[in-house]
Amino acid sequence: MRVISGTARGTKINSIDSIETRPTLDRVKESLFNIIQNKLEDAIVLDLFAGSGAIGIECISRGAEKAYFCEKSHQATKMVYENLIKTRLKDKAIVLNKDYEKCLKQLYDDKIRFDLIYIDPPYKTDCAIEAMKYIKNAQMLKDCGKLIVE
Repeated sequence: MRVISGTARGTKINSIDSIETRPTLDRVKESLFNIIQNKLEDAIVLDLFAGSGAIGIECISRGAEKAYFCEKSHQATKMVYENLIKTRLKDKAIVLNKDYEKCLKQLYDDKIRFDLIYIDPPYKTDCAIEAMKYIKNAQMLKDCGKLIVE
């Protein structure tokens, strides 16, 4: 995997070889960012179920002010940190090694609202639905904010 565009363009980022994580393919990432590219400048982003952090890193590389990475796997969280260091984007990132429910609660308690929230939960779970309900009820998206679910 690589960062497609922005300040970290071309940087190869590591991913985890596991059935529990599945990196978003570069061609899918490229299509997604073609759609949202005008929404990223100075945006506050949440990469929920972050995995390797590829989506949040791409957002920061393309001009997002800050990205929050939520990931409960210690191994994946370590990979997010390594990728942030490799891309030199660590200063614009906050990594939370927590279950998504605890992460959303903490972000709500901290009164953080987002311009973009990206949700890519594990297969065969209802996490996306539960996360969307919480985000909506807690009004965690700013006006005109975008919620993307893979």
